[in-house]
Amino acid sequence: MQRIVNHFLKTVMAGCLLGSVVPARSAEDVLVAGFDDGGFGDWKVTGKAFGEAPVTGSLPNQMEVSGFEGAGYLSSYHGGDEATGKAVSPAFEITRPYLNFLIGGGGFEGETCVNLRSETGKLLFTAVGPNVHPGGSEKLEWHTWDVSKFDGDRVRIEVIDRRKEGWGHISVDQFGLSSDARVLEVEKKLMVNKRYLVWPIVMDQGKSRRFVFRSQDGWMSYATVALAERPDHWVFTDLANLQGETITVSGRISSDLKAAWDKVVLSDTFPGEEEVYHESRRPRYHFTSRRGWLNDPNGLVYSEGKWHLCYQHNPYNVFWDNMTWGHAVSDDLFHWVERPPALWPGELGVMFSGSGFIVPPKHSGLPITSNPGIGLAFTAWGEGSIVPGKKATQGVAYSNDGGRTFSKFAGNPVIDHIIGGNRDPKVFWHDPSRRWVMALYHDGSEYGIHVSKDLVSWEQTSTYQIPGDSECPDLFPLPLEGDPDQVRWIVWGANGVYMIGDFDGRKFEPSSAPQRNYWGNVYAGQSYDHAPDGRRVHIGWMRGDIASFHGAPFSLQMSLPMDFRLRSFDGKPRLWIEPSKEVESLRKAIAENTDITTDGTDLGSLASIEGKSFEIDATIDLEATDAQRFGFRIFGEPFAWDSATKTFSGAGGTQVEDEGKVHLRVFSDVGTCEVFVNGTYVARYLEQQAPPVELIAEGGKVHFDRLSLFALDSVWK
Repeated sequence: MQRIVNHFLKTVMAGCLLGSVVPARSAEDVLVAGFDDGGFGDWKVTGKAFGEAPVTGSLPNQMEVSGFEGAGYLSSYHGGDEATGKAVSPAFEITRPYLNFLIGGGGFEGETCVNLRSETGKLLFTAVGPNVHPGGSEKLEWHTWDVSKFDGDRVRIEVIDRRKEGWGHISVDQFGLSSDARVLEVEKKLMVNKRYLVWPIVMDQGKSRRFVFRSQDGWMSYATVALAERPDHWVFTDLANLQGETITVSGRISSDLKAAWDKVVLSDTFPGEEEVYHESRRPRYHFTSRRGWLNDPNGLVYSEGKWHLCYQHNPYNVFWDNMTWGHAVSDDLFHWVERPPALWPGELGVMFSGSGFIVPPKHSGLPITSNPGIGLAFTAWGEGSIVPGKKATQGVAYSNDGGRTFSKFAGNPVIDHIIGGNRDPKVFWHDPSRRWVMALYHDGSEYGIHVSKDLVSWEQTSTYQIPGDSECPDLFPLPLEGDPDQVRWIVWGANGVYMIGDFDGRKFEPSSAPQRNYWGNVYAGQSYDHAPDGRRVHIGWMRGDIASFHGAPFSLQMSLPMDFRLRSFDGKPRLWIEPSKEVESLRKAIAENTDITTDGTDLGSLASIEGKSFEIDATIDLEATDAQRFGFRIFGEPFAWDSATKTFSGAGGTQVEDEGKVHLRVFSDVGTCEVFVNGTYVARYLEQQAPPVELIAEGGKVHFDRLSLFALDSVWK
């Protein structure tokens, strides 16, 4: 109804942009300015930013502008961000308790802002647009000032653009006096005595609004939440580590969300908790978060018998936003228990990727009192901070209670912004040089080596390139299989492109060209530095089309845990990837076939596979196989070895033969399939509408030394 009234007012009042207050058709609303007649009316406009008239759409080189009402709106983007100017309304009388208006553009106080001033010039209110960092949106949103205490006073609106840099413009429309607030300032003060603060939400990023959290001891965080009275799902803020503290939660909501805001309460549980891990779209043995979006694995630490897995996480919806470090622990890499977030967004920015490490006594300048301590290195992505002017910097955090809670170092950032999108610090202790080493993504295909004695003061010592890759570095040693004295170092990028070489604690010298054997829907993986038995255990993020999780309250998953080894083929070392042995504890045998040659017509055991969670473990003897192409269709998707080209479905380049054998392990789960073939890893999201498994044997027969079939138990019991 309000929109209809506003449209009516803007139509009948064309030509009356301002002047004396004109009563609306409804006694409740008074239109002050609508910007629909093609001119500025009685507004006084100076500078070049506002052009010669209001605009009716997007200006040249501007993103699409939306959210304005009627024919036009006031924009300071004439001439782009470099232009400046000022637009001031005539004086008008406050006759209603609220002044509502639409605002978009830059969010810089005093630079891109709307002010309300008394006739004597006193500043009464100011507001800015929503954008302070690259990206963002040109959508205009409602804003409300409670002007009730100025009833009967005469005031002026001024729209300011003094900024010449990014988001140096502002857009406004539909100034109106009303008895009803379009936007409410809301706040809850809570003494935390229950684990969760629950939120009803819809899965619509466009409806997200920012809320700020503050505690009495100075902790601050923030998140955007798509609050809804009729929710698609319920999500939560996990406050298990803030018990006994008093926090305030504040934000702005549209007036029609008041009932939804009333439902944001402390609770011992959250609606739908009884269904968690049992939803129809929940993978049965891959890590997924209880609620929300998941991406890069972070902070991988093995300590005191526990595998710690942190990860990029939006706790409040199924899309990327609110980057927080989720946290889970496991005894066996499969049965995970989720803990409260390890790191929350803060003043320096949202929490982008990083790493975890064991901190020996007296090896740091951090206030670590436990033995051992656990440290985290992270990127604070300043461009996502609610504090303007921040850039991406590197910080550290620590735990004195075995990883149950983490505290950010008071002296952060430990490395200021260097270049571009510098991010994703991988930190480890290098014993030969008695230094901490950080591999840090810089920009383009460049990475940097930084060293420190204490985790606090860092020195850049060198850079290296990984052609064809970027971000999320890993750097680790591996012994050459069969010759443990021959240790090589691996540099690794987010796409799984790696190089082998030597590292002296300050500089990496490559001895191989870039290689890759990590393909498909996998990205940004990281390895554990302190895995038992000298293992190099790696977990990747299975990125892809979130349609695989459509309708679920969570999105995306981690890969299987996998072990890295270094093997030699034709005199050259090559990374060899295998599923971690712990997966075998989930097996339930379906069939075991040995020493068989078949074209598939007589292999009935494959038809006995049911459901979506299973494993195929096969070894094919190439000398006894004359099929030109062989493998399996998994729910209709081919995963096959081509004997002539030595290639495999979904993997780039030539693959290696292992002493005349092809080792093929296939892991299917709800919505996904992962295949390990002679040290190469391929991941896929699948629709899973076709039969679960069919044999591929083109041009002949396949000889299996072994063909074992297993159902895989759910880890969520």
